[in-house]
Amino acid sequence: MSNPKNKKFMEKLLKLEGAVKESRNPHLNVIQSPSPALNFTFGNGQGLPRGYSMLLYGPPRGGKSVICNAMAGQLHRDNPDAWVVKFNTEFREGGQTDDSQKAVYGIDPDRYIGYEVNQPDFIFDRIEKELAAMVQDGMDLGLVIIDSLNGIQGRRAMNADSIMTQQIGDNALTIQEGLKRILPVQRKCNFGLIVTSHIRAQMDTKTGGSSIVHTSHTTAIRPAVSYGTQHHCEYYMYVAPAGGAESKVDGFGRKFEDDTVSDMRGNAERTGHKIRVKITDNSVGPKGREGVFTLDYHKGIINVEEEILELGLARGIIEKPNNVMYGFGGREWKGYEAMLTAIRDDQEMARAILTELKRRDMAGFYKDEEASPS
Repeated sequence: MSNPKNKKFMEKLLKLEGAVKESRNPHLNVIQSPSPALNFTFGNGQGLPRGYSMLLYGPPRGGKSVICNAMAGQLHRDNPDAWVVKFNTEFREGGQTDDSQKAVYGIDPDRYIGYEVNQPDFIFDRIEKELAAMVQDGMDLGLVIIDSLNGIQGRRAMNADSIMTQQIGDNALTIQEGLKRILPVQRKCNFGLIVTSHIRAQMDTKTGGSSIVHTSHTTAIRPAVSYGTQHHCEYYMYVAPAGGAESKVDGFGRKFEDDTVSDMRGNAERTGHKIRVKITDNSVGPKGREGVFTLDYHKGIINVEEEILELGLARGIIEKPNNVMYGFGGREWKGYEAMLTAIRDDQEMARAILTELKRRDMAGFYKDEEASPS
């Protein structure tokens, strides 16, 4: 039998500030994107749990802002009350998220606000005070985005009389302290946080990082942020344009080009490209998962049927008894394109495949699990 004194001690401990009175599964309430492959990389609930943080890093124009906008739009589609607040420290909000771009990604302008600011108090103090107060008043703050951390000014640099005054460690400490201040607010108000970062190259690949292969060497890539920032985030996601011939065509072999118009050298107009993502580290789920999705410059994320097919094959949900036949739910199709078309045209089947994919992750099945009857 349990010691009666333990009950008394527990009652006293639960009265202390900060006591966790009940555990919950954070993966039951996640922020997703329109891309099944991107969602899959998170594992578990296949999205960013509300109250938790993700660091997006990668080369310039690699797709970080695309993912921010895509997840903001999907949150609005999934939750009719959720708000998204973005701090654009690179002062590109007007160009990156104008009305046309909001429409492409499904962002509701009535529940979205962007700020072009780079002073730390206009970001962290605003989250800790103004946004927290609005949540107390009933605002459903679902997602906060800081794009990017590298654009935030250091506290000492803001007060310097000249650019020539060196402030070693100023930016790193400012961001670290800012994140530390908003962490309790983030957990209490239950909003997801996405922060983006530039990258640093490390020629010594033995130190780790995301490996990028060049013609003459391999470069290890790391986010250009301090360890304090990295400790704050539960998810690290590397984002970059996908390479290789397959990245230039869709599942039917069509190029992402408009051949009705060209430049002065006869090159067709590019209409999109594929983006590769990888969860390089994860403190609340599996590490190392990769995914690829297609971005159309005018339509947003497209061709999700390709992602569903590839994920279904990779996890054994879609059967492939030989090089020609594909099967799901007791039905069969001959050829890759036939299966791809079936998924595209049958949204109920597409949802069934994704539901099974998520079910396995939530159950902890990360490999070698046979499909349940569909």
